[in-house]
Amino acid sequence: MKKFLFILLSLIFVSRLYAHDIKFILGGNLSKYEISPEVYYDSVLGDNYTYEISSKKGFLLGVGIEFNLTRNISFEIDALYLQKGTEVQKLYSLIEIGIFPQRYTLHVINMPVLLKIKFLRGSSPYIFGGHELSFILSHGFRSFFNGRTGDVASITESTKTLESGLVYGGGFEMRLKETSLFIEVRYHYGLNNIIKGQIDWESAKTRSVALILGFKI
Repeated sequence: MKKFLFILLSLIFVSRLYAHDIKFILGGNLSKYEISPEVYYDSVLGDNYTYEISSKKGFLLGVGIEFNLTRNISFEIDALYLQKGTEVQKLYSLIEIGIFPQRYTLHVINMPVLLKIKFLRGSSPYIFGGHELSFILSHGFRSFFNGRTGDVASITESTKTLESGLVYGGGFEMRLKETSLFIEVRYHYGLNNIIKGQIDWESAKTRSVALILGFKI
């Protein structure tokens, strides 16, 4: 929370120096991990197994500042609270069914820096792309067995504190008299391994697609 407040105050300070628009952002996302290695060995059961990876729902919210460089090109900095994660289950080669389902949740403060290009004056579709840096706040998982949900097990100590990634997408902005409404789709592509400790995976990288609604003034 202290990191988020510091980032928010920094954005407010920078916004006083240049012509800008303030953006308020809310959305939902689907995310999952890309993990390695692909095949593991259970010494107790004497069998190989893999992980079946599926997407997990999350949400995001935050603010942003958009600096207008020209009529159609702008530079944007956002400060977002974002939930990432994944759902996994083990697939053993002998029994050929998924067992031990788990749901991982990664809480981050996300800072994307974007270059945005509009195609028209006024209301217009647009595209954007750039780099993002995420400050990892916590990381944990829940296990599920026979319809029961286990307590959250923290693996924050086995997770790095920073994640670097790319973000790109497109949207549509509708200009009104005093404000603008927008809807956009973002794809977040994590570049670095977020795992640093001893868990089953040697590497995990995040992938996320977000649908965002918001307005700017």
